[in-house]
Amino acid sequence: MPTTKKTTQTKKIKKQSFFDKVGNTLKVIWSYISTGRDYFWKGVRFTLATGIFLIVVFNLIGAFISPLFQTDDKIDPTGKVVVFSPNGVVVDQPPTPAPKQWYSELDGLGIDSEQPIFYPYQDMLDFFEDFKNDDRVSAMIFDPSGLNVSIVYALPIAKKIKEAVDAGKEVIIRTDFMVSTDYLLASAGSEISTSTYSIIDIQGFGGARQYLKNFFEKFLITPRIYAAGDFKTGPESFLRDSMSEEAKENLAFYEPLWNKWKNFVLENRNVDMQWVADESYKDIISGKTTTKKSGLDWGLVDIIEEDEDFDQRMIEKFGASDDDEDELNLIYFRPYLSSFDSELPSKSRNEIKVVTVEGTIMGGDVLYGQAGSKGVVSMLKDAHEDKDTKAIVLRVNSPGGSVVDSDYMRWEIKKAQDKGIPVIVSMGTLAASGGYWISSLADKIYAEADTITGSIGVYGTLFSFEKIYEWMGINYDGYSTTKYGAFDFTAMDWPEEFSAAFKAGIDQIYVDFTTQTSIDRNIPIEKVREIARGKVYSGEMALEIGLVDEIGTLHDAVEFAALEAGVEDYKLDFVKPPAAAPVNPFELPSLIKSYFEKETGFNLENRNMYNNIKIYCLECETIN
Repeated sequence: MPTTKKTTQTKKIKKQSFFDKVGNTLKVIWSYISTGRDYFWKGVRFTLATGIFLIVVFNLIGAFISPLFQTDDKIDPTGKVVVFSPNGVVVDQPPTPAPKQWYSELDGLGIDSEQPIFYPYQDMLDFFEDFKNDDRVSAMIFDPSGLNVSIVYALPIAKKIKEAVDAGKEVIIRTDFMVSTDYLLASAGSEISTSTYSIIDIQGFGGARQYLKNFFEKFLITPRIYAAGDFKTGPESFLRDSMSEEAKENLAFYEPLWNKWKNFVLENRNVDMQWVADESYKDIISGKTTTKKSGLDWGLVDIIEEDEDFDQRMIEKFGASDDDEDELNLIYFRPYLSSFDSELPSKSRNEIKVVTVEGTIMGGDVLYGQAGSKGVVSMLKDAHEDKDTKAIVLRVNSPGGSVVDSDYMRWEIKKAQDKGIPVIVSMGTLAASGGYWISSLADKIYAEADTITGSIGVYGTLFSFEKIYEWMGINYDGYSTTKYGAFDFTAMDWPEEFSAAFKAGIDQIYVDFTTQTSIDRNIPIEKVREIARGKVYSGEMALEIGLVDEIGTLHDAVEFAALEAGVEDYKLDFVKPPAAAPVNPFELPSLIKSYFEKETGFNLENRNMYNNIKIYCLECETIN
């Protein structure tokens, strides 16, 4: 009977144990999980497949229809006036900026991590050359006052402007303020226009510097400065209260370049820059002219007018914009550059690498004004480890710096040469002291005519503060199992033998410097000892004494590198510096220490004295 069967079944169920019930429950749960898992992965596979399919479809559709919606963003410069008002610095190669950090977006905290605008030197030469040869435009308005350029690079740029004017182009200078470099550039133009209250300040080369002997004496600081080379006069400012005769003699390299500037301006404007700088003030004192009219009376400028009058005159001369009759028909610098067709990259597998060493040689990253050895060594390594590299051109624009970091670079250059890769040096504005240390072993050295080089010498900068501690009543004493184990060279007076040992170390590096120069350049050591001594030379002077091989440009160095490597077709690759590590502006003590080290060459914390020994041309600082 059904009732009986039901009763029997009920009894069986009642006999199930607790663990049987738990097991059955887990089986049911697992069945749901398993089913859900299967459907989940089926959904994932379907979604991925569908997504990939849609991406492919949309990309294909986009490729077909995108030309229908594309517009040409280039501005046609035909008939327009090129306007160039730079506001930045001319460099050989811009550094790679550090990644943006969260604090760089904060306002009102005085944190400014923005770099200046960089204008690569070769690009400046190419810009004026392209303008000269461009039949689409015939005139430019140029304000040179915002272009920070070295005195060495200014003259070649000015000559390019002059070439454009001689070719029939108009280059109209419009500015309110000019120093010597600005006026050199302006003198190459076809016309100079200024406002009533403009300033033209011709001061020539050189300038005053601080002499700190009395300061250190008053503040009880003892400079421990030792130099090898009687013309290595840069650090004398720590020891003297006036400039030595040797220091003045060592700046004689200024004279030939200054004469070139004066002749260039005299030829273009019939203006004697020497008279303007030294004698012109007498005309103002005597009442022969006034400060407002002097620029016009002395022939420095062609017209004095205010901005509104200048703008109107330019519109009448060159025409108004199609969109606004009150605006000049112009094209600015960046859009004008974009109007040129880009050159197709070379398909050659032969590469000539250009590695730039620019700024003070120090440890760390490549920054504006700092040739960090970490970054430069990485660039050199990238160059010589690339199997396609056939030659390396080292572009040097440096006054030197740390002997340790200069040697790191030199060692890496030697590794490239040991692989059979020719290394050719192209000297820019500066290749002095440490800049020459890394250049001398090159297979060939090119220098610009007015490059500043040489300064083969060494100095050490250390400071001790024992007089301050004595004044405060603090005495240093201690015990050590060695003679100098308890000696603190920053807080205690130096024993005579300690000073002698430090000076001997500097003298030995000077011997290394002259010896390697003799070997690298195949010059008798006696002659090297005579031309070294910390003396500074121009490129033309260096050619006469054998420190460089030829006067030439970066382009000349690249062409020779290709010849030396035996390649007819090649691709030129400017090795990009690695991105710098971000600087934390909240680490104020480390920033102060970094600034102090850069200004004095003295590392407050580093116990390795080699890091306070410099092959640096302090006299060359004003060049840039």
